[in-house]
Amino acid sequence: MYTGNERLCVILNPMLRLATYSIAVWLIGSLLGCNSTSLVAKDGADLDGLEEFSQVSDDGGLAGEEADHRPESEPTCDPSGLQVVERGLIERDLPSNDNELAICSKDVWVFVAARGSKLEIKLTAQGYHLLLGAVSYPDDLSWNNKLVSLSASADQAGVLEFSAPRSGEYFLQIRSIDPELASSYSLELTCVAGCELETTRFPIVMVHGWTGWDEIGPLEYFYNVPDTLKANGYGVFVASLDPYNSVEIRSGQLAEQLEQFLEQGRARKVNIIGHSQGCLDARRAISTLGFGDRVSAFISFAGPHQGTPIADIGLGLLPGPAEEALAFMLNMIGATGGNESDALASFQSLTTDYVINEFNPQNPDDPRVTYISWTGLTCPLGIECGDICDIEIRWAYNLIYLEAGDNDGMVPVSSAPWGDFRGTVPADHFDEIGQVLGITGPNFDHLEFYKSLARDLAAEGH
Repeated sequence: MYTGNERLCVILNPMLRLATYSIAVWLIGSLLGCNSTSLVAKDGADLDGLEEFSQVSDDGGLAGEEADHRPESEPTCDPSGLQVVERGLIERDLPSNDNELAICSKDVWVFVAARGSKLEIKLTAQGYHLLLGAVSYPDDLSWNNKLVSLSASADQAGVLEFSAPRSGEYFLQIRSIDPELASSYSLELTCVAGCELETTRFPIVMVHGWTGWDEIGPLEYFYNVPDTLKANGYGVFVASLDPYNSVEIRSGQLAEQLEQFLEQGRARKVNIIGHSQGCLDARRAISTLGFGDRVSAFISFAGPHQGTPIADIGLGLLPGPAEEALAFMLNMIGATGGNESDALASFQSLTTDYVINEFNPQNPDDPRVTYISWTGLTCPLGIECGDICDIEIRWAYNLIYLEAGDNDGMVPVSSAPWGDFRGTVPADHFDEIGQVLGITGPNFDHLEFYKSLARDLAAEGH
């Protein structure tokens, strides 16, 4: 049971926290034996109109005479900043109750929102303490650079509507107005607009293989895929690499662009979807070029992870019509008019011996990255495989089939698995990217397939 003075302290304390620190109020609290603590943001935060409650020194402590009156027995927070407690992912419509906020710390939650959607964020303090919340980009936890903020008490929950300016993850910081006192709270996120939109936690980067076809000219490589994913809410970037060059050159170009995409997306990581040679470019960027800490998941589609016989034949490394095979590959990718040397460097990067004996040992998987793979399967008549091989690459299909069996017209099925291999789709190497002009076989919808890849990434926390 409280004494008379103690009972009065309990009543006055929350009132004192919401009043200015005038000398008269301080004297009353002292006479009654109340332990009146100050309303201070320990990392120098902008408290959105609450600054008048206290003055904060450069190191985050109290300024002036008020610092001298803090009882010596009271704990002092680290002036360099509050300890960050990572709370993990909070999902919409799943309230999180009875969260303890430790002394001298701030909680950081992660939530995911699609550009154009609007979320209602509700924060309720449990007890007498006034709590503050702020939404920020994941690349900057500075309170002063917050996007939006709110305050909450036990008497009045804090509620704000947050309109996502870009798709992906956001950080929600929770702290007490007086971080030297422990407190607790509940938190809830509810979608109120644009709830049909979808997104991954990290933006998607699409990496192309050979690009340009001699007879139809250059086209958007992943035909209508980026725009379709963006329309559904996903954050998407498209790499632009040399149309034909070695993996060493192209992966270096990819690394430079990944840096730019991370900055533009205000993101800590990206997801990569690669096709054909682009899969090897992505693997080298992750492994040798050091992006394993900034890539969450890598999806390989028809990647030649054990090389492809068509490159071996074209370069004379396997028996077969080498001259015809080389001419076929040069013509298919449009590598004529002085670009043959770069094309040959590209073909060398795809030979079986190089990929198995040099590239793979030099580029081991990064354990921080999730590796997923798919590939296409085609055949001349389409009876057994569900797809009729395009006439443009049927000649290559036949050569590869003689050496390595089932394939998509450029890459053997046996060469495509890497990491978690999830199977084949009824598509040849052109159908896999929606070429030509979005026309694919009747059993494969390339836009729906790429949407399913994005949804898988989202469902698996990437």
